[in-house]
Amino acid sequence: MNTVLTVAGLVDLSLLDVEDHIEVGDNYRKIATEYRLNGELVRRDVTVNALRGVMSEAREGNING
Repeated sequence: MNTVLTVAGLVDLSLLDVEDHIEVGDNYRKIATEYRLNGELVRRDVTVNALRGVMSEAREGNING
């Protein structure tokens, strides 16, 4: 039996409607997985990936100098 921890407690996965929502922006890709029990949202997991690093104007400095 596969169970999932939700706000309604441990619920068997077969009782849940699971849906993935994917969103892509300028510098990110987001995947949100929603778990619904009888139409009610009982869990939501989100993963975000940065597509490229943020540019920095930092420069190497000197210690004690």
